[in-house]
Amino acid sequence: MADIIAESGLSAGAIYGHYKSKEELIELAIADVLDGRFLDVADARRRNPMPDPGEVVRLLVNGLEDQLGELSLLVQVWGQVVVDPRLSPVVGSIGERVRTLFGGYLEDWSSTVLGYEPARAAEFSSRFAPLFVGIVQGYVVQSALFEDFDSDAYFAAVSAIRSA
Repeated sequence: MADIIAESGLSAGAIYGHYKSKEELIELAIADVLDGRFLDVADARRRNPMPDPGEVVRLLVNGLEDQLGELSLLVQVWGQVVVDPRLSPVVGSIGERVRTLFGGYLEDWSSTVLGYEPARAAEFSSRFAPLFVGIVQGYVVQSALFEDFDSDAYFAAVSAIRSA
């Protein structure tokens, strides 16, 4: 919070007048970032042909990079969750939103592109949505940690899952 107060140029009282806690500020900031990504995926779901999962991962990650600049910021937030249990409910609700985002996309994609019947498409999406959340998280972590990270190869590998 000290960094936020210093960066904003406002007093601690002014910041806390708008936000009850660091947790609320983090939740609102992440929700703002996610809302933009949800719109991106909603647009992708309306395209014909519907983009494959690798393209959607690229869309999400590129949107995050455009909005945040440095994806390492997300790694820092995730690291804070480990040491501050008050953030767990915030991250839990955000994680559920992201799984739902991928679930909806994967259900539509498996129905439209793979030709799955509704029940099979629903099962497919519930099974693979957590995997795609992990794929995005893996991109974020690897791009933050590894200097030689090849994002194009990563996206190509995600897209190749379909044909493997």
